[in-house]
Amino acid sequence: MIHMLNQRCKKSATDRRRFMGTQSRFSILVIVFLSWFLILSAGGLALADSPQTKSMDSYYKAMSERVETGVRGPIGNWHYYLKDGYFRIDSRKENIKFSINGQILVDGGDIDPDDELQNAFPDLDGSNILFRKLSVSTYGNFYDTVDFKVGFDFANTKDIQDIWIRYLKNPFLKKVKFGNQKEPFSLEYLTSISRVTFMERALPTAAFGSGRNIGIRYDSLNPDRRINWGAGGFLNTGSFSTVGEGADQISEANGFDVTARVFGLPVYDENGKKMLHLGLGYSYGSRDEDDLDSSIQFRTRPESRLTDDTLVDTGPIPGNRRDTVNAELAMVFGPWSFQGQGYYVSLDADAAGDPDFWGYYAFLSYFITGEHRNYNRSIGVFTGIEPQPSFHPMKGEWGAWELALRHSYIDLNDGIIKGGKESNFTVGFNWIHNRNVRLMFNYIHAYVKDRASPLVENGRAHIFQARFQFIW
Repeated sequence: MIHMLNQRCKKSATDRRRFMGTQSRFSILVIVFLSWFLILSAGGLALADSPQTKSMDSYYKAMSERVETGVRGPIGNWHYYLKDGYFRIDSRKENIKFSINGQILVDGGDIDPDDELQNAFPDLDGSNILFRKLSVSTYGNFYDTVDFKVGFDFANTKDIQDIWIRYLKNPFLKKVKFGNQKEPFSLEYLTSISRVTFMERALPTAAFGSGRNIGIRYDSLNPDRRINWGAGGFLNTGSFSTVGEGADQISEANGFDVTARVFGLPVYDENGKKMLHLGLGYSYGSRDEDDLDSSIQFRTRPESRLTDDTLVDTGPIPGNRRDTVNAELAMVFGPWSFQGQGYYVSLDADAAGDPDFWGYYAFLSYFITGEHRNYNRSIGVFTGIEPQPSFHPMKGEWGAWELALRHSYIDLNDGIIKGGKESNFTVGFNWIHNRNVRLMFNYIHAYVKDRASPLVENGRAHIFQARFQFIW
């Protein structure tokens, strides 16, 4: 008994020392951030009404107008310019148009696991910095007849994430996309990673989201209606790195998905300043139980890309069918916002005893500076925030500040499947300078239990992470 108490005391002391070390490293980041903020504040207040500031404002305004006006190219007299944050190229008669945008997301931080998680995942502990996203997307329109999108993410082994085309002359077909794209499932998953409230999507969204696949998708796209919907059929292919590889993945697809989502707005007032969103999604996945490459697997990182370790993981499960149901609720009341989703997954997998898994998340956010979350009524997702006014320290203007708190939970245990259970609490702070720049800070307390392999009975981790985001 005394020996057990001594072991527990030693473990507790080790955990405290490790946590204090992580706090110390993160405190340095906070001190640097606060120092930078105070310097900007003092300088901004001192220069707010100075002639230099007014001169710089005039110069910036002139440059902005010049950039939006753009230039004419020497070949074909094409027009090159910036508008609404996108680099645009138009033909001389404006019957061929391209818009190009990019996303740069840089993450850094530290993960501090306790001894149990560290023993189960030896590479989990430590600091890291990485490109979370380094993407370029091109949207094109030809003679208002065909439009398309091609998107590459170079931070993830050169993934082709989006490559779709649409015919615009027919009132039905203009709502149909053909190609590699997101399946219409889950409010949080359909919201761009550069627009979500926290640095990463919640545990069940990451584990149960349908992802991107090659297929056909229809969206009703009617912003004037209270209810909209989307549906599609997809081959289970995933992202790919070249068009040639995509052709191979089509021929080697290990199943297909049929996915649908319906969402409505019982309340929508003051241009979205007050709103209530309700949604329901369903995804059917057909697989071949006798094909090992067609196995079904659910897993997720601890809401951080600082590690590749998945703290909960079912492992591959041979099965014939996957049914996933998702319910959505989101509310906006001025600067306050609430969002939550529940997920339930049922497998037809005889060898594993037909297991079921589930999870949920819920979060509350508040804009200290008074803004509200923006919502796209056509596709039922939240979009970016443009602070009013934008970040301009020399005029005493600091952009938008948002505080957020989230709880997420996932249960990957049923019958003989012991993938583990995870419960995370996240505190977030977002500083949105303008439509292009956002700084994010997240603290995550992750609690993992009841996982069989590697064995985790009760493990905890503290995660401190920050992100610099630039969109153009």
